[in-house]
Amino acid sequence: MILFIIYGCSETAKESDPSGTYVTHFKNEYSLTDDTLIIRNINSSNQAYNIERKSGFQKIRNGVLKSKEFKSAKWDATYNEDSKVLQQTDLGNQVYITDHNGVKLGDSEYKKIK
Repeated sequence: MILFIIYGCSETAKESDPSGTYVTHFKNEYSLTDDTLIIRNINSSNQAYNIERKSGFQKIRNGVLKSKEFKSAKWDATYNEDSKVLQQTDLGNQVYITDHNGVKLGDSEYKKIK
């Protein structure tokens, strides 16, 4: 009975942990983009996370797809489990944890792949 309770608590903690790799792909008239968010827990006692965003994009100019460019950014965030939001204090980036195994950053929705 005690093992079941302990196991149940650890499973709940795993479910609420937003750590993982999330991807999205989008295209508009100006670019074609592949975007990845890697979310890592760096201190579980105070819900501190590191978020790394890696983007590969190709500009579209006059209907022509240009060479692929890359950029990356890293920031630290605090996770609010009640509101399911990872919040970066300095720049105000917010990553919302969705109910369907993904996250949302701005207007972009990402799907968890691992």
